Order: sequence, then structure tokens, then C-alpha cells
Amino acid sequence: MNWTVYQAVIILVFVVTGSLNTLCVKFADLQESKGSDGELRHYNHPFLQSNQMFFGMILNLLVFKILYCVFKKESEEKLEEHKLTKGNREFNVLIFWLPALCDMVATSTIYIALNLTYASSYQMLRGAVIIFTALLSYPCFGRVPNWREIFGIFLVIAGLSAVGVSDYLDKQESDDAKATLVIVIGDVMVVAAQFLTATQVILEEKFVVAKEVPPLQAVGWEGIFGFFSSALLLVPLCFIYVGEPFSNNSSGTMEDVVDGFLQMYNNWKILVATIVTVFSIAVYNFCGVTVSKELTSTTRKVLDSLRVVIIWIVSLTLFGQKFQYIQFIGFIILLLGMGFYNDLGCTKMKQKMFPPKQEE
Repeated sequence: MNWTVYQAVIILVFVVTGSLNTLCVKFADLQESKGSDGELRHYNHPFLQSNQMFFGMILNLLVFKILYCVFKKESEEKLEEHKLTKGNREFNVLIFWLPALCDMVATSTIYIALNLTYASSYQMLRGAVIIFTALLSYPCFGRVPNWREIFGIFLVIAGLSAVGVSDYLDKQESDDAKATLVIVIGDVMVVAAQFLTATQVILEEKFVVAKEVPPLQAVGWEGIFGFFSSALLLVPLCFIYVGEPFSNNSSGTMEDVVDGFLQMYNNWKILVATIVTVFSIAVYNFCGVTVSKELTSTTRKVLDSLRVVIIWIVSLTLFGQKFQYIQFIGFIILLLGMGFYNDLGCTKMKQKMFPPKQEE
């Protein structure tokens, strides 16, 4: 791996900020603060956090506009050739609306789940997106998975099952049936949300990638649609009562925006975690685009999987999660499944084991 200093720094920042996204949200969820009723409660505002995530994505559009103005002043040629600004800038922005809606519902769902399950399990179970992406690729693009991809999918399913079982066994040890059920519900919600994430990926490939829109601009527009759509959604959610374990705010509704901001005001740790989340999401998306451009999208997927290791270590040391051998085995199987599905070294291994016959 002959990485330049620039590429090495981008890779490091990509992995660190990607891990910060999950860890800061989980850290905020674990904090207690006084809300609108004056009682100490855990910070439980998944829909507000989802809205804040989209605000972070909007910052990518701001970066694009700044780069656009700088490069345009230098020369039109540099504007068209630079990796971060080249591409089609004449498109209908509404093509980002559907992917943004899928992202909004999926993110809100997994943020609810993050309140119910472990941060490490949450990150591992997101690997289920491979299964749903493969299933949706056939009706949308007519893609039939080959033997390597099918084998990878089965490994991913086995890995996900092991992670889910480890969470169940972990809570069984505490003899708390309610806590066990809550963890299982959280795990199921994470996996279910990956169907929407896969739908988002398919929609982006079908309508966005084909238009050759600059990635920073694409992420930014999705952020705009997601931010305003989720902001409108916050209004009715403040009047829908659900109670525990899906809500722990002062009013017991799906969301309570006033309560959320009051808790941030009364506990500086929640406010700092929120600010770090917003900016880390912006930097994470920027670095992700750069990794794909400078190296390959496959490298980006491999690096993204390293987030699980960091999140797992932090969960074990700071968030009170117990080490489970089954979860470790499930994580290894998940990595193998992702490796096979994304052809990470499989083709080269096959060529070494079965070298092509040379013509005499």
C-alpha cells in the first residue's frame, strides 16, 4: 500500500469520524439531564438526532460551493478537472428527495434502536444492508449474484445471527426478561432499517449516479431534503404517545423537541456530543468521497468495517458492555462475508490456487 501522506491522513480521519458518529450518539443517549418536567431522564431523542445528522450533511454542500467559487476564480479548466467538483451540475434536485426520505426513516429507526441495544451490535448488524441490496438489485437492475456473492450473503446472515444471539445471552445472564426483550427489539429494528438503507443505495445508483452528480453536491442535497422533511415530521411526532421503551422524554411522545433542547441546555455533555456528531458526519462524508476518489470504493468499504473494532473496544471499556465470545465469532464471520461479497482478495486468491493455463 503506497499511500501518500495526504491519503493516509484522509483514511485516519475517515475511520475516526465514522466511529465518532455512533459513539457520540450513544454517549448522548446515556447522559441524564433535566427536561421540561424538571425530572432527570436519559437523553432519548432519535428523531431530533436524525434531523441534526442531515444538518451535518448540508455542510458538504457548503464545502462544494466554496471549492466551486475558489476553482472557478483560478480557471474553468481546474473546475472541470478537480475530483471534488467535476461532474454534471445540470440536474433536477428532486432526484435526491426519495433517497433522502429513505435515509430519514432508516436513520430515525436505528437511532431508536441505539437506545435499546449496544453500540457495537448496532454497528455490526448494519452489515445486513448487503443482503437487502443484493435482493433489490435483481428486480431493479437484473443483477443475479454469483456463487461468491451468495456465499458472502450466507456468511453475513450467519454472522448477524451470532451477534443477535450474543446480545440475548448477555442479557439472559442478568435474569432481566424485560431488558432481554428490549435488546432483541433493538437488534431487530437495526436489521429492518437496513432494508430502507438498501433502497436508498439502489435509488442513488439508479437516479443519482447515472446523472454523474459531484458526490459532495449529492450528499449536500440529500441533507437539505432530509433536514426539511424530518423537521416537518417532528411536528406530528410531538403529539403521538408511545411510552417506554421507545420514548423516555417528558411527554412520553415519539419526540419532544422542546424537551430535547432543554436537556442539551441543562447538560453540556449532551450539547458537546451533538456538535461533535454534526461536524463528524460532515467530515466523514467528505473523507468517504475522497477515499473513493483517491483509492477505490472497495477500500472505503474495508476501512468502514474497521469502525466496528473501535466502537466495540469503546463499548467494552466505557459503556459497560460485557465481552461475549459469540459476538467476537459473529464479527469475524461478518467480516468474511463482507470480504467475499465485495470480492476483497477473493479473485487474487482464486488465481493463486487455480492459475490460468498458459498456451504452449
